[in-house]
Amino acid sequence: MNTNLFFYSLTEIIISLLFGIILLYSTYRMLDRFIKKKYDIANNNLAFSVFSSSILFSVAYLISGIKAPILNSLRMLSNDGEYEGSLILDGFKYTSLFLIIILIAIGLVIYLSINLYTKMTKDVNEFNEIKANNVAVSLIMATIIISISILIKESLYLMLETFVPYPDLPKIF
Repeated sequence: MNTNLFFYSLTEIIISLLFGIILLYSTYRMLDRFIKKKYDIANNNLAFSVFSSSILFSVAYLISGIKAPILNSLRMLSNDGEYEGSLILDGFKYTSLFLIIILIAIGLVIYLSINLYTKMTKDVNEFNEIKANNVAVSLIMATIIISISILIKESLYLMLETFVPYPDLPKIF
């Protein structure tokens, strides 16, 4: 058995579960507190459930790839023979940086998606329609949120990879 690979995969599972559970729970609580209570939406409202599900899916989808840059950072630091810092402290630093970037990106995606839809439908009050259980409005809004998440994910992780401390490559030209 390859123990290094086992502990690497165990670390990935723990990071995924920890970040996933915390972010999904926090997102759901914010949706419940800020939108459901603000617009006085009932608990059995299907339209709100569709809208909330799209946001939760978007959060999970965008957070799903964060473990690779975190683990790459830790691997680069631990494999560097000249590294003299604290791996735990620097791991926490990179993890915090990546989480802050992801959280900002998630907030922007959701905010821009909702604003895009409200600009496209100036004669419709989306949250009043969701309150009235208009599933059609929530489905279109959900599709926009998920679509923008899909469009931004790869670029977001490319940006995160720029912070990973890869070794300098020799200049050939």
